[in-house]
Amino acid sequence: MELEQAGQFEIEEATLFTSTGNVIPIQSSIVEVAIYESIYSNSVMGELQIINTIALQNEGPFIGQEYLSMKIKTPTVQDETFKLKFDENVFHITKVSRNYEGGAEILTFEFYSSELIHNQRTLISRTLRGTYHEMVESLLRKDLKCKKRLYIEQASDTKEYIANNVRPFDIIKNFAKHATALHHGLSSFVFFENLRGYHFRSLQSLYSEGSRFNYFEVATNTTAGDPSEPGTNNDKINAKVTKDLGTLLGVKISSNNDTVTTQASGGLSSRLITHDIVQKKFNVNTYNYLDDKNLQKHGIEKYATRNAPQAGRIKDAPLYSSSEVDEDGNRISDFIPVQYLTPVTTIKNKSGVYKNSQYEVYNGNKKETEYVFDPVKSENTLQKRRSLFTNLEMGLNLELWVNGQTTFGAGDMISVDIQKESKHSDDRKDKFLRNDFLVKSIKHVFNNANKKHHMYLTVAKDSIDEELEEVDHIEPKPVKQQPLFSDDHFYGDITGYDEDGKSAESATSNIKSDFPLRSFASRR
Repeated sequence: MELEQAGQFEIEEATLFTSTGNVIPIQSSIVEVAIYESIYSNSVMGELQIINTIALQNEGPFIGQEYLSMKIKTPTVQDETFKLKFDENVFHITKVSRNYEGGAEILTFEFYSSELIHNQRTLISRTLRGTYHEMVESLLRKDLKCKKRLYIEQASDTKEYIANNVRPFDIIKNFAKHATALHHGLSSFVFFENLRGYHFRSLQSLYSEGSRFNYFEVATNTTAGDPSEPGTNNDKINAKVTKDLGTLLGVKISSNNDTVTTQASGGLSSRLITHDIVQKKFNVNTYNYLDDKNLQKHGIEKYATRNAPQAGRIKDAPLYSSSEVDEDGNRISDFIPVQYLTPVTTIKNKSGVYKNSQYEVYNGNKKETEYVFDPVKSENTLQKRRSLFTNLEMGLNLELWVNGQTTFGAGDMISVDIQKESKHSDDRKDKFLRNDFLVKSIKHVFNNANKKHHMYLTVAKDSIDEELEEVDHIEPKPVKQQPLFSDDHFYGDITGYDEDGKSAESATSNIKSDFPLRSFASRR
């Protein structure tokens, strides 16, 4: 099938496997398929609606214990990686609903990836040892029997983890919070599944793959191309389809710099007190977002454009101004609203390197006890990680409605350019809503009635490509200090004390309300 219009899709296969052994093709009965993927979700999930015209429930029965095999693709896409391909790794149906619309029965199936179901059935009770990436691979391959593609970034930490009746996904999510990447040393791991497979990776690893697609706003009063125009040749069809695929059908700014929440969550600054129980000492570490030089080294633009023509010219700049906000010269990140206290136990090994003293290993060859596991690095896993994810959530977040395709998924990068109206600049692109964004989540909707695939994207970024200009931004404050009122006013006979010095008699003549001012009320 040729791609003739944006959002076109092809269902190659859709089959239900019932608990009684029946195999039911449902491709021709599908009304709509919705599939959801997110960098914060450890499973792809979705909803399938079919129209029941042949008493399918009797063929089943459908009781929430079925398997769903499905293959959907964008026409002309040949690479199996970019197909929605769940024919070997089937979905598990967990819930079935029945409704009637216009006299026809509609069956709705909720489904999840098989690994989520296996995770619910599995409890781990053993000691895990090794690097985080080695333990994650073992949990997915051996415990959850996952045969899908795995995208696992190497971590620098060597750890021992004692699991006591813990589900595999809970262990991996705990690892994601504490792992630091071998390549750049940041604790920014996420664990999720998208349509390509499972990912245990840092945000910087996602950024480094660069933009997979570019979206733009169309000019006012223009419409997407119509490939059904008589006489249109293949080149014109391809040009129109490409334009339509890249056209933003709808844009909503869902969040834009919530400084109150960001400060309260430790996104701009924090203090960490680490108490070493064994060494009998404590260490104080202060994190300041605007002083963090890693922002430029490990941000979206730095990684996403490293192989692009603009590499080295586009840099990451904070979303916040470095201007002073008070007469003491403080910036917005110079205040400490959040303080953490964490314990740690360390001991020096023979090489003079501090290791975790809680876990010791006996070396039979050397006949001695060794300390090989790394201690917790709270300044990375707590302070910097909290700041990074807070700013990603509270920074620039957009909700996009676009024509669907299967060439990218959650965790990928896309470019978005929103036009602006400016009388003072030749740059027609909004400097906040442009360049590279991380795709946090996608809801795919395949509507079989109109043969259209739409995607609802949530994208985010925590930086801009131009540093905000520093100006005099000290908070304006009143010069005159207002009076203090206390018990003599509240309980005494002083009337009109908070009515700007006016007497009760002169002020009451202007009162139109049935409710007199507090200080004018009769006193007993």
